[in-house]
Amino acid sequence: MSVHLTNLLARIPEERDMYSIMELVAICGHAEHGIADSSTGELQAHWRNHGFHLESDAWVIVNNKGQFAGFGCVCHSDYEEYHTFVCVHPDYRKRGIGTLLLRLIEERARQQMFHTSLNKRVCLKALVSSRNAEARSLFEREGYTQVREFWRVTVELDEALELRQRVGKHMLDVAIESRQLVGVAPLYDREAVYSIRWYCEYEKELRPGSLPDPCEEDCLQVTR
Repeated sequence: MSVHLTNLLARIPEERDMYSIMELVAICGHAEHGIADSSTGELQAHWRNHGFHLESDAWVIVNNKGQFAGFGCVCHSDYEEYHTFVCVHPDYRKRGIGTLLLRLIEERARQQMFHTSLNKRVCLKALVSSRNAEARSLFEREGYTQVREFWRVTVELDEALELRQRVGKHMLDVAIESRQLVGVAPLYDREAVYSIRWYCEYEKELRPGSLPDPCEEDCLQVTR
């Protein structure tokens, strides 16, 4: 099924678009979590991935004034696990932007599947804010399945706090499985700045893995 955007254009981003993309990601993060999100750092990590190529693995959606309405990109781990990143400006949601970006990402992943062995499982993975019901519904419509739910707790120690062997800022980023979360102890003193974000991890299998040939496995055991 094709996706038609009205008064919007999809194009390949350029290096000079980085600031606008980061601004868009920050706006989306604030809309979903009510706080500055860590997604900008994760996005920069995606861009530094050796398997990421800006000219083929990312897309931006802009309006007729050149303002950024959406962004999506994909990077992989050994061509077997693809990590997707999609964000749509709150003012431009429910217009097919997320659908288009997800389909562009999947098409790109399928183009690269030939790089890995046929017996290897290939899948797409994505983190979605648990509070973003629209995004979760979109992923599910596009064939993704929720595989886990967790809380991401980020703690940044206050610069004013005097601790032994402490130089500059220290950041602690912890993911806690929601099934294991039984309670959260509040921080009463001004010792740190902390944030808690609630995520769902979605996955879409592009190709199932196959079991190794028994004869081949016997050969491997003999040669060890």
